[in-house]
Amino acid sequence: MKVLLNEQGYVESYALEGELVDALETAEPNDLSHFEKHFTSYRMRDGTLVFDEGKDAQAQSEAAKAEYRRRRELECFPIINRGQLWYDTLSEGQLSELKNWYQAWLDGTNTQTIPEKPEWLT
Repeated sequence: MKVLLNEQGYVESYALEGELVDALETAEPNDLSHFEKHFTSYRMRDGTLVFDEGKDAQAQSEAAKAEYRRRRELECFPIINRGQLWYDTLSEGQLSELKNWYQAWLDGTNTQTIPEKPEWLT
């Protein structure tokens, strides 16, 4: 197996067969399917690939935040970015509820909670 490492020593790319330019030769990890799913959380230590749980947890957290941001862009921003004429049609209660919903979306990268859309929003 050939692996390319980044500056921190983590696997950046790998090849089970064939050549990989500037790659290091190493033995395949015991659990190859785990390696294939989490290869960027493996680093070379004393010539052996070792899984770093902390790095993997960080990568999963960043992936969850990216997914949350994608959903916010699709579900929240098209409503929040409506024009002033639309905002002028809202009651004070609706405007307050909309502001709370928007703030919940903004806080969501920390809370990882998708806010419930007000019933009147379409």
